[in-house]
Amino acid sequence: MPQRDDADDQGRPEPVDGRMIVRIVRDLAVPTLLVNRTSVMPFDRNRQENDAEHSFSLGLAAICIAPLVDPTLDTALVSKYSLVHDLPEIYAGDVSVYAQEEVRAGKARRETEAREQLAKNFGDLFPDLIATLDAYADQDDRESRFVYALDKLLPHAMVLIGDHHPVRPTWGEYKRTELRARKKIQAAFPELIGVFDDLCAEFAERPHFFSDGASGGEPR
Repeated sequence: MPQRDDADDQGRPEPVDGRMIVRIVRDLAVPTLLVNRTSVMPFDRNRQENDAEHSFSLGLAAICIAPLVDPTLDTALVSKYSLVHDLPEIYAGDVSVYAQEEVRAGKARRETEAREQLAKNFGDLFPDLIATLDAYADQDDRESRFVYALDKLLPHAMVLIGDHHPVRPTWGEYKRTELRARKKIQAAFPELIGVFDDLCAEFAERPHFFSDGASGGEPR
C-alpha cells in the first residue's frame, strides 16, 4: 500500500464528521440564541427577540419579497446574507438604535473586530462563510444592500405585530431613529423606501407606542 503523502492533503477541505457538526451548532448557531435584541416577541412582551429569530424572520421576508422588488436579485445570495448577517454579534453584541451616541459610534469597529475573530476561528474550515460575511460588510452588490435595507425596517414590523414598543420612546426620540433608518435605506436600496414609509405611517397612528402619547408630528 503506498505511503500517504501529507503534501497531497494540502488545500483539501476537512472531512465532515460529527464533531464538525457539533462545533457549528455549539459555536455559531447556539450563540445567536443568546444575543438579545431590543424588540420583544409579539406573543410574550417579557421576552426579547434573539438574533437567531431575527435572522430567520429577515431571511423569510427577504426571499419572499426580493423577486417582487427586483427579479434580477439572486435569492440564494439574499438567503445567505440574511442567515449570516448578524453572526459578528456573537462577539460584538447587538446595539439598540436608542443606545447612547458613543455606543452606536463604536458599533462598526466592534463588528469589524468580530469578523476578524470569526475568520481566525473558522476561516480555515469555512472560508465561504467568512467570504459571505466580508461581502455583506462591503455592500458591493445589490443583494447585500437589499438585505441591509430590509434589516433596517424589519423591527418596525415586529413592533407593529405585537402592538407594543418595548422602549416607549418619546415621539421626538423615535423620529430621530426613523430619520437615521430612512437615510440608510435610501442610500442602500431606495426601492424599499415606500415599504418603510408604510410602516412608519402605522407608527404615527399608535400614540400608545410613545411615552409622551404623541404621534403624527415633528420631533420635539
